[in-house]
Amino acid sequence: MKKFLYLFLLVAALAGASTFVLAADEESTGEKKFVLHGEIRQRGDFNDNLSDFTGDDEDSFIFFPYRARIAAEGHFSNDVVGYFEIQSFGHWGDVPPIKGYQFGPVFGDPTSGPSNPPFGSGNTNVLQDTNSGQDFFNDVELYQAYVALNKIAGSDFSLKFGRQEIVKGTEMLLGDNDFYSGISHDAFMACWMGEHFDLDFWWSRPFQTGGTFGTNPDHQSVNFYGLYLDWDRYENGVGWAAYILEYEDGDTTPGPGTARRQFYTIGARTDRDVTGKNGFYWNAEYALQTGEYNIGPGLGDTGDIQAFGWEGMIGYNFHGEHDHKFHVSYDMASGDDDTTNTDAEFFDPLFQDSHNRYGFSDLFTFSDLTVWGVGYSSDITDRQSWGVDFWNQELSEPIVGGAADGQDALGQEVDAWWKFQYNPNTQVMVGTAWFDPGDAISEVVEVGGESADAGIRLLANLRLRW
Repeated sequence: MKKFLYLFLLVAALAGASTFVLAADEESTGEKKFVLHGEIRQRGDFNDNLSDFTGDDEDSFIFFPYRARIAAEGHFSNDVVGYFEIQSFGHWGDVPPIKGYQFGPVFGDPTSGPSNPPFGSGNTNVLQDTNSGQDFFNDVELYQAYVALNKIAGSDFSLKFGRQEIVKGTEMLLGDNDFYSGISHDAFMACWMGEHFDLDFWWSRPFQTGGTFGTNPDHQSVNFYGLYLDWDRYENGVGWAAYILEYEDGDTTPGPGTARRQFYTIGARTDRDVTGKNGFYWNAEYALQTGEYNIGPGLGDTGDIQAFGWEGMIGYNFHGEHDHKFHVSYDMASGDDDTTNTDAEFFDPLFQDSHNRYGFSDLFTFSDLTVWGVGYSSDITDRQSWGVDFWNQELSEPIVGGAADGQDALGQEVDAWWKFQYNPNTQVMVGTAWFDPGDAISEVVEVGGESADAGIRLLANLRLRW
């Protein structure tokens, strides 16, 4: 961990020093060579009955997740950009306040009083400078680190190498998981910025297999490729995009149940933005997945992947002194109606940002899922907004066998939220979700003689960005 802390301090020192070192250059050129970015996010999160969906057993709890990150962005000659970002995330109490060998106040014992480390365990002063005796996963990690070559030789072509976020559209397939710990990719990105469109191509390595712990390196790693065309919005606010993505897991170990699979995701989306004026707004995205996966025992033994996902929303904005938006939505990801054959029909949402996507409770993954909803949101003032939503959540394919045989109703949810932009960099958000389980859940809960009950989530989020 210390090496990351050294890097953290180095980034901060370089960014701070640049204010003085490059002051004369910035005054003469008007260009800001170094920029310091960061985020501190604190959240209180209360959950009750969302893990077992019954009030017969106690499962309510409150915890306080956090995320802190800092980045230095350097702009150099010939449109060269360097970006370096590290982060730490966890929750309050995951690291004791005493950082050395001891776990509590002078290693206090309520029955026998304070106890000292026994002889032979090492010098106490030395142990205070170590993490020995602790088994915690809180640490600092490298979140982004890339070099970008922009407008190469004066053209519209740019390249980016290294760890980076890849965020597209409404983040149905490619998001940054911003509400939680983030998603970044070790990738090569090429971009052609035309007069009316952006065309991105990338290759990333989600997972590197082989070459660790004495094994020989090989070529059977996971690769993720993408080609994404994003067209500029027209004057009426309509935009559209099309893409083809390939996920290739090269694990060629023969045998049933291995991870080897290769499939394409081909899709398109369109949307319209009417913020600040009257009119209809919408978002619609469809993605088809096709490919093969290994069913063993030989490499030639494969099954077909055939799946699809759809998100659709349409609403109307009544613009007066402030915006008042009403909308309806329908989202569906395919499931498998026959798990006894070799056709795999479960949709894979890839690197989706799922927060508040199909309900504020964040309970469900976009696979074998059908959700429809209605909602309203409004600006109270220039700095405050609020909204309410109703969601109906179902399995795309009914359950086969077991206590919930033939059932598909997951539940219904009512959400409400309020946001306050305290200043341009600081936002406060308060939200709540009430989830009532459907028969697909309640009939399983009631098998043990317990009663199914609604669950709630309450949260308050404070975020500072610069």
